[in-house]
Amino acid sequence: MRDKCYIICGGPEACDNILKRAEGFIICADSGYNKLNGIKKPDIVSGDFDSIKGDIPADCEIISASPHKDDTDTLMAIKTAIDKGYTDITLCGAMGGRADHSIANIQALIYMKDRGINCRIEGDEICCYIIRNEKITIPHMDNAYLSVFSLSDESKVSIKNAEYELSEYIMKNSYPIGVSNEFTNDNCIITCHSGTVLIMTVTKTTPLS
Repeated sequence: MRDKCYIICGGPEACDNILKRAEGFIICADSGYNKLNGIKKPDIVSGDFDSIKGDIPADCEIISASPHKDDTDTLMAIKTAIDKGYTDITLCGAMGGRADHSIANIQALIYMKDRGINCRIEGDEICCYIIRNEKITIPHMDNAYLSVFSLSDESKVSIKNAEYELSEYIMKNSYPIGVSNEFTNDNCIITCHSGTVLIMTVTKTTPLS
């Protein structure tokens, strides 16, 4: 097992705070390279290079692909990280902007979860986690909403230490009952007893869609 891998995505959401504390292997997915801002040096830059600005360091590995490909730049970077043996992968700044790319990056989390990868999306405004038959503790956040969605047709979910709690509730993917919950003074504990669940934290300053 290798140390953590951080994949810097090209979404418009900032991830400076994540990068400042990131310790591990760094892959830039195409225009994700533009977001490094000198905070970190990439180990790999990959993609079709249709939107990168500036010169890539000479000692950085470059993996190029045709624009006509099945994988997104993010998924291409994920496959590279998995091939190199990384089992803990964080997508940085993968949300915001085009809704189709945000959904694609959530699907990329499912891709990793299916392969036993410990994975998440982290940004300065939005973080996403996927859980199955497990429990997760989300640290208390003063200025954020907490949302829980079933990605399966149905999921059995418990939520503790939130304004709206649930106990083994059958959550359906056709009804967004878990949106815009709020933290109490404690860390929130979310349990997925069955099914697949998406958890999102979103800062209260993030504009509504």
